[in-house]
Amino acid sequence: MYNFPLFMDLNNKETVVIGGGKIASRKVQKLLAAAADVTVVSPSLHPDLLVLYKEKRIAWIEDCCRPAYLQPAFLIVSASGDAEAQAIIKRTAHAHQLVNGADNPEIGNVAFPAELIEEDCHIAISTNGKNPGRAKALKKQLKIWLTKNNYS
Repeated sequence: MYNFPLFMDLNNKETVVIGGGKIASRKVQKLLAAAADVTVVSPSLHPDLLVLYKEKRIAWIEDCCRPAYLQPAFLIVSASGDAEAQAIIKRTAHAHQLVNGADNPEIGNVAFPAELIEEDCHIAISTNGKNPGRAKALKKQLKIWLTKNNYS
C-alpha cells in the first residue's frame, strides 16, 4: 500500500491520546508543537505529561479507553500498548477520523514520520512503520549532510 505524504494543520484540532507512558509523551510533544488540542486518556501519566497537565497545556481523563472519549477526536493516537484499548479504537473510530497506531500500526490510518526542520525546510522520513530506527538514522544523516553543505 502506498502512503500519501501530507503536512497538516492541527491548530486547535481535537486530539485524543490513549496511554500515558513514554511513547504517549513523545507523541504529545509533537502534537503540542503543532498546536493541537490534546486530551490524554490514561489511569496514570508519565512525569513529563503530568507537568504538561499541571501547566494546563493538556487535558487528562484519568481512566481507561472508552468509546465516548474517542467521539470528538479529529485525530486518535493509540499509545497504551493495551490490546483492549486498541480493539476499542479499531471498533469505534469513524472512517473520517485519523488514527495513529503508535503501539500497533495495523489499527492506524496515519503515521508520524521522523522529521527534520532546518530553517524553512521541513523534511519527513517514513519507513511505513516497518523500521522507525532506520528513519531516525536517515534523519541524522540528512542533518549532517544539510549542515555540511550549508543548507542550515
